[in-house]
Amino acid sequence: MGSCNADVLDTKQKINGLLYKALVTCNKKDVVDLCQRISDHALHVITVNDDTVLHMATYAKEAALVEKLLDELPDYHVDKLTRQNRVGNTILHETATSNHAIAVADKLLKRAPGLLGMRNHNGETALFRAARYGKTDMFNFLAAKVSGYDEAGLQFYVQRSDKTTILHIAILSEHFDLAYRIALDYRHLISEKDGDGMTSLQLLSCNPSAFKQDPEDGFIKLAKSCCSTAWQEKVQNQKDKYKSAVELAKLLSRNDTSWEVTYSSIDQSKPKIHRYGEIGGQEGMSLAARIPERMDDVGETPLILATKSGIVEMVEEILRLYPQAVEHVDDEGRNVLHVAIKYREL
Repeated sequence: MGSCNADVLDTKQKINGLLYKALVTCNKKDVVDLCQRISDHALHVITVNDDTVLHMATYAKEAALVEKLLDELPDYHVDKLTRQNRVGNTILHETATSNHAIAVADKLLKRAPGLLGMRNHNGETALFRAARYGKTDMFNFLAAKVSGYDEAGLQFYVQRSDKTTILHIAILSEHFDLAYRIALDYRHLISEKDGDGMTSLQLLSCNPSAFKQDPEDGFIKLAKSCCSTAWQEKVQNQKDKYKSAVELAKLLSRNDTSWEVTYSSIDQSKPKIHRYGEIGGQEGMSLAARIPERMDDVGETPLILATKSGIVEMVEEILRLYPQAVEHVDDEGRNVLHVAIKYREL
């Protein structure tokens, strides 16, 4: 009995080794032939991270091979298409990271529609992954599949467990063109806050590098621009990113009114009252409790954050749209000018 089990294990390990070698060397014929000899076919788990053959083929960006393996997958194995690896990614999660695998995603969803609503261990759907990796074509394809949902129904697909939305993640990943489209199509996400209480505009306000038109300044830039095509491409990419960031900032700023919540009405010359301070009566206690709570909830507005970061374009846009925002005062009693002087920006 023990010998029989050992033989089975040896056979499995041998096949796994052959499959792995065929996959990493892109030997498609061997991959297909070997899968036909295994009971689970292309859904056979091959790595210590619980990746299936289909996972591995998807990692390798072998769309044609993945389609071939899906075509040969018996119908009685369809329920196994929802298999997840150790981090919770399905084959659709991996497919979502490529713009060249839309045909694969289409086949997967036709055979296993439930994949669209599956989340990995980070709480990300395939749609979220497409936004995270800036794959606009794949994102549009998957977004069309959930377009029939109302805002409440959409939230499951566009927001992960830590409250980060697809708009947040597109900005964090610096895919500003896609973020712009998301902000237009999912306007309700503009005001959504992540787990740290940050809106999308606040996140953008913390990224001064996105608002630099050139990767470097001075002599080094001049020297490189004269002799390097790669450097010229890098400069152009930075300019494109800058343009996208500015357009996104303008769009988000039109929907931001966080500066309206200000501390200017609080007498900064008086010490702040602790919520458990000695104030007479129940009314005094409730007032003391509300002030610190409100102050904690306000946070730093995009206007103040952009000023600290030296993002002139964003500060100018907010003040152009809302000139009265110049009166905004933060929790330390500072207006935009005070902050600019302190951080030597603008």
